[in-house]
Amino acid sequence: KPPQSPSLHMESDGEHSPPHACGAGHRASHSLPTSAGGSVCVSCAAALLSSASAPSHHVSHVLASLSLALADPAFLAPLRAAHPRLLAVPLVEALAGAAARRDAALATQASDLAADLASAVGPPAASELVARLAHVLSSGSLVKHFHMLHCLGFLLNSIKGASAYIGDAVSLFLNLVNNLRLPSDEIRGEILFMLYKLSLLNATPWDNICDNDNVDLSAVGKSLLQLSLEVLLKTQNDAVRLNCIALLLALAKKEAFDILLLGDLSLIKSVEEEESTQTDDVPPNASIIVLFADAVKGSLLSTNLEVQTGTLDLIFHFLSSDANICVVLQTLVDENVADYVFEVLRLSGNNDPLVISSIQVLSLLATSEEMFKEKLAIGFSTLLPVLHYVTEIPFHPVQSQVLRLVWICIANCSGILSLSQEEQIACTLTLILRRNDSGELGMCSETFALVCSILIEIMRSPSAHDIQKLPSLIEEASKHAISSTLPHAYDSAFLVPHSLRLLKEALIFCLEGNTDKISVKKDLEDSVIEICGTYLLHWLETAVVDGNDDETLGEILQIFHIILSSTCHNKQLKFAEMLASSSWFSLSFGFMGLFPTDHVKSVVYLITSSIVDKILGCKYGETIRDAYVYLPSDPTELVYLLGQCSSEDFNLASCQCAILVILYACSFYNERLVADSQLLSSVEQYILLNGGKFPYEIAGSVMLTLLVHLYAFVRGISFGCTIQHSPEAERTLFHVMACKEWDLLFIRVHPIALKWLFQKVELLEPLSFQMLNFCRTFCEDRTVVLLNSSQLVDIKMVAELVFSGETSLSSLLVSLLNQIIKDGTEDEVFSVWCYRCSW
Repeated sequence: KPPQSPSLHMESDGEHSPPHACGAGHRASHSLPTSAGGSVCVSCAAALLSSASAPSHHVSHVLASLSLALADPAFLAPLRAAHPRLLAVPLVEALAGAAARRDAALATQASDLAADLASAVGPPAASELVARLAHVLSSGSLVKHFHMLHCLGFLLNSIKGASAYIGDAVSLFLNLVNNLRLPSDEIRGEILFMLYKLSLLNATPWDNICDNDNVDLSAVGKSLLQLSLEVLLKTQNDAVRLNCIALLLALAKKEAFDILLLGDLSLIKSVEEEESTQTDDVPPNASIIVLFADAVKGSLLSTNLEVQTGTLDLIFHFLSSDANICVVLQTLVDENVADYVFEVLRLSGNNDPLVISSIQVLSLLATSEEMFKEKLAIGFSTLLPVLHYVTEIPFHPVQSQVLRLVWICIANCSGILSLSQEEQIACTLTLILRRNDSGELGMCSETFALVCSILIEIMRSPSAHDIQKLPSLIEEASKHAISSTLPHAYDSAFLVPHSLRLLKEALIFCLEGNTDKISVKKDLEDSVIEICGTYLLHWLETAVVDGNDDETLGEILQIFHIILSSTCHNKQLKFAEMLASSSWFSLSFGFMGLFPTDHVKSVVYLITSSIVDKILGCKYGETIRDAYVYLPSDPTELVYLLGQCSSEDFNLASCQCAILVILYACSFYNERLVADSQLLSSVEQYILLNGGKFPYEIAGSVMLTLLVHLYAFVRGISFGCTIQHSPEAERTLFHVMACKEWDLLFIRVHPIALKWLFQKVELLEPLSFQMLNFCRTFCEDRTVVLLNSSQLVDIKMVAELVFSGETSLSSLLVSLLNQIIKDGTEDEVFSVWCYRCSW
């Protein structure tokens, strides 16, 4: 005879009738109505669920009936109002009974009803369920309680503040940890999920330290970490992996494992005090770090993207902890974790979360460059498509980190890159700078700096000169780098030095290699010089006004020095002339005034000396290089020094020679460092106090020639003014000119100075001698170039002076011709006549 169904005393006569006591004698208030017109006695249901001897099919029938009733508003309303807690405890007992019978179907049914009850009735039922379930799971083996674990996990996940209903959260947590040793993947997965939810709800021993005086957190943490990692190492179930990773991530953020990775501090201290003889720096818990490295490998190779991403995030948080990071890094690298991460990256298909997590881990591993660079070299080819991917996206979260990895590899392992790889990287980075300059693609400061640094490293690589397209790429990249930063220096102060270093390295790159390779890079060299003449020179002009930083000034001046000293002769002359024509001498003293440092002073005077070498010739710049240490940074002080007696002071005499050179160079570009009257006074004072005496290291004839021209220029510009001059200084200089060797046209001549000299009748004799010497030179070579200078002797200028009639030059030449006809040789007559005819 089939068994009878249990009686819940459900009555239905098709009509709604007032509740009355059930057949078991329970109070009428416990019989709750249904929409069908009947009623259900919740006390009968509770008694049957709680009965350990009730047949399984009876319990199952009750559970099914209650599940239907909970969906009935007529039943649910009085249950909420009068008996919200009544069914909670019996349901937990039913779950326990099903677990004891190992009846999975019944346990599933009870678990589902408990979840429905908590959801339908609300906090009263939910709190009671959570409290009772937690109490059962807080002790003993959980091998039979899979569904109870699942039920409590569901409640913790779905009910807000559910952890507050747990009576003894620490005991529950510790028992869950202890039961991770169970062999069942299903049970361990549920335990891990429970532990994860408790961690999120701040119901772990680490969240209530004050109430856990008897709990050894270090021991608990070590046990939990080891058992969790063993689960992660052994399982092939991605659901279990996800729960395990989620738990470890949650606890890692609480720094629950830092002390384990660091090791036992007291033990380390005692070892240090006893001066242990151990040679290997192995922390006490090194085995856990190795276990961690082995455990994450399987998850990294999972086909589940969520598992892979979570594993990478877990590694990232472990490496980001305050633990003994060097030991952790070394262990992970030694255990080949980096190889697995590169493999994930290779197979990622540019999945953005996976790319971000992988690069974050590799960036942390890269902080240990010496240990990691071999791994990076092997996996470098994987980074190239990722580099292209992240540079296409403005402000990609790991853009700068990818670039840093590329930079580390190129800087440390440049030999492993092929020419095509270097060219590909340079092409990608040039595209970034182009799009940034046009406003199409923005980038952060760190990205810009790394782009410049990588391009610099590529240019420095031994094979750079063999990359055919590199010069054109660098030409474009340097233009975009400068144009996007230097005109906006106020907003791009951090970026300007990087763009200037890129430009400087581009110039050095042009000048290296054999002749054939240098000629190929001619366009790049011309581009750099053009940039200097536009952007850089303009910056220098504004620097005097705005007071920009000396680092930028130093970088620009270094570039100028390379051009003036290392490019071809014609480019040096042209660049020097361009700088001198752009008020260089006034600007240079402005720089030294704004940035009164020895470095700025030395670089400025070095550039000035190179410019002087090119525009005056005769190595006049050497005088500045010899004396720059003693030269002042203020032009007023400069002129003051010129007017001092230096007969007993070699350093002062050297300074005065350098000052004369600087003042004479200024004369060709209409620059006045001081007022004309002050300048004339100082030159006259110099002549009166020092005559034509120059330091023995400096050729006297060369300096006397320059002094003559400078004095003549100053007198010439003050001729129509009311500036008083010293007749005594004039007589002194004329006497020196008559007695000592000098050469009128040996250096670049200013027309004002030449005109003034040929207006002085007193100089007829020495000037006649000078003109004869020049005529001889001119007869041999109709194009006379001043030594080491960009200047030609201007025959037209001399002719114009003759035709102006304002000088005695014409009569001087006629007189000279008559004199040498009488006394001279045929060659001398021919020389003067040739020169006369050239007009």
